[in-house]
Amino acid sequence: MKITPLSRHIGAEISELQLHSVSDREFDQLYSAFLKHKVLFFRDQELTPDQHLALGKRFGALEPPHPFFPHVSSHPQIVVIETSRGNPPGESFWHTDMTFQSIPPKCSILHAQYVPESGGDTLWCSMAAVWDSLSDSRKQYLKELSACHQLHAFKGSRYDKTTDQGESIVDKKSDQYPPVFHPLRYIHPETQEEVLFINEQFTRHINRLNVEEGEALLSELFTVARREEFHVRFSWQPRSVAIWDNRVTQHFAVTDYGDAPRKLHRVTVKGESV
Repeated sequence: MKITPLSRHIGAEISELQLHSVSDREFDQLYSAFLKHKVLFFRDQELTPDQHLALGKRFGALEPPHPFFPHVSSHPQIVVIETSRGNPPGESFWHTDMTFQSIPPKCSILHAQYVPESGGDTLWCSMAAVWDSLSDSRKQYLKELSACHQLHAFKGSRYDKTTDQGESIVDKKSDQYPPVFHPLRYIHPETQEEVLFINEQFTRHINRLNVEEGEALLSELFTVARREEFHVRFSWQPRSVAIWDNRVTQHFAVTDYGDAPRKLHRVTVKGESV
C-alpha cells in the first residue's frame, strides 16, 4: 500500500491496494490513514454492491436507507447519485452529510460507476484546520454556542416531490427529523481534534443569538471554510473511490458538467453522538 498526501491539511491517494480484498493488517493501515488524512482516494477499484457494503461494515454499522435519495434496487443501503440527460444536478452546497440527524454519520464510501469526460470534481475541507485557524478568543466564544440543523435545504430540490394530498415530501419527512442542535465545537472521538461543526446546507441558525447576529457569525465562519488552503480537490474517473471522515470534513460537488451522464454509489456508516 502506497500513501501519497495531497495537501497540507487534508487528503491522500492510496495506491497498490484493492478494496475488495483488504487484509486485516492492510485495513489497520488504511484506517490510520483515514483518521490522519480525513479523506482517502483510490483509482481503478472493482466493487460489487455486496463488496461495497462489506467494506462499509468494516468501518462500523451502516446507516439505513436515505430518506430522499434513490438507491440500488437490490441494496437499499447503497445510495445512487445520478445525473442523466434532461436530469441535471441541483444546486450544490458545502455540506457535512446528514447533520439534520441527532447522530450524523461517521463516514461515507463513494464509488464512481461512470462520470463525464471532464468536470464534476468534488472538494473536501478539513474543519479541524478551519477551527485551528481561528483566534483563541473566537474559539472560546464559539465553545459556548450550538447550532440548529434541519432538512430545509431539500425543500424544493429535485428530491422533493408532492404527494397526492399536495404535501411536500420534505415537509412530511420533517416530522420524522425534527430540528436538532449540535455544538459548534466538536471533539473528534478518536483523534481528539477540535472541529468546527457547521455546514452551509443544513445549519439553520445559532442558538442564543438573534437572527442578524447568527447570520453574520455563520457567514464569517463559512467564509473561512471556503479558503482553498483547507481544501483538497478530486477529479473522478470511472471506478474511483473516495472514503471520508464525515465528523471532521465538509465537501462540495462541482456541478459544471450540465446533464452529462454521471453515476456514483454511496455507502454511509453510522456515527457517534456529537
